Amino acid sequence: MDIHKILEIKQQQIKDFNEIYKSRNQKKHKIILPLDQRNFDDVLDGGFHSGIEYVIFGPNKAGKTQLCHQLCVQAYKHLNKIFKLKKTKFIYYFDTENTFRPERIEELVAPTEFEIDRVLKSILISKIMSNSALLLALKDFEKFIIKDMGGILIIDTINNHFRSDLSNNNIIFQKAKNRFLNILKIIDEFTNKYNLITILMAQIASNFSRDTIIRELPVGNQFLNQFFSEYIYLSKGNKEKNYIHLVNSLNHPEKKVLYNITKNGIQDYKI
Repeated sequence: MDIHKILEIKQQQIKDFNEIYKSRNQKKHKIILPLDQRNFDDVLDGGFHSGIEYVIFGPNKAGKTQLCHQLCVQAYKHLNKIFKLKKTKFIYYFDTENTFRPERIEELVAPTEFEIDRVLKSILISKIMSNSALLLALKDFEKFIIKDMGGILIIDTINNHFRSDLSNNNIIFQKAKNRFLNILKIIDEFTNKYNLITILMAQIASNFSRDTIIRELPVGNQFLNQFFSEYIYLSKGNKEKNYIHLVNSLNHPEKKVLYNITKNGIQDYKI
């Protein structure tokens, strides 16, 4: 089955996304954030690119939060020289699941020459308890963004509270939908305006189609795909093998490679 059909992305949407992508990146300085894992980075054409919004989805224990922590360290390693003369904080981390752990950052920093205090000071952490709080935090967030320089925006996970809203009998669907769409609009606006590297982790729901290799889809995918088209699927295969699968991209072909989850973070698969 065609990936675009699975994700419910129509061809006209792809054309619109391409036009937006071209206009956004004509005059802006391109920043690439690699994971420093050759196969993983190859899937993303060298790493995560500024001005682009990535939706990363997959089951529990596939490494989504692990990747968020690792990206904080990688951002400090690769972007600190760019931002140190502007402001201290250039990594913006919205934690909707209360899973951010400074001690995990310290573990990942240990093999490097970086000082843990400096790395942590570069991260602006926002603990988010509801989608109402996320909406308010995002509106307030703009004053922290480094003008003309960007930064990295990480949300783990973008649809956690949307899923909760859908199961709350006291919140009508239209209200939950509108709030979620407003959140996505702000993220899209800021990514474009400030040339952010935007990485949204997403919880999943089962895909009941039998003739597809994509067994799960992001919760709220029908709204996410109105704004974002860079979809990355973290999946678990047989014998505990993990795959990163670029299932939809504006400019890059579909790719799939193995990776390991280790004490040092996500790494290329080694036999």
